[in-house]
Amino acid sequence: MVEFPRIRWALAVAGLGFMGTMGCVRTVPYAQRMEAEDEKCTLLQALMRQPAPAQAIQNFVAEGKEEKAPVVVYVRRPEDATLERFFTGEPRCADDSFKVVQENVVDAVVVYLQEVQGGYAYDAQRSSPEHLTMDGRPQGTVRKDGTVWVAGADAI
Repeated sequence: MVEFPRIRWALAVAGLGFMGTMGCVRTVPYAQRMEAEDEKCTLLQALMRQPAPAQAIQNFVAEGKEEKAPVVVYVRRPEDATLERFFTGEPRCADDSFKVVQENVVDAVVVYLQEVQGGYAYDAQRSSPEHLTMDGRPQGTVRKDGTVWVAGADAI
């Protein structure tokens, strides 16, 4: 029975090596994650200049509750019946009128994105965590044109 501890030790080492390798394969380098988050912020800033989202933010700020409107962003995945947070980690996205937040606040401007060919359909509305929705009529689209996000010619 001298061989049994060696086999168990070899299996344990192989298992740890496999798990370590799998962990490394799934990890996205920090610089790439930050670049992706910055690109998401660029998209959101372009989107928030569109009439409906800009109006939702303006109305929120006009009430004087907060200096900057909290904005929560979700991606709708109707095929899976899910909502997924658009930003990962702690978002650093903001401008003079809004700030992106991850926590569920009582009242916020909620932006729903849904992937379409070449970009996203969007709608933005005042909401609370209890009233998130898989339904909603898209107010427009944004698409990538080179390095810039531009509004679609018409709402969907």
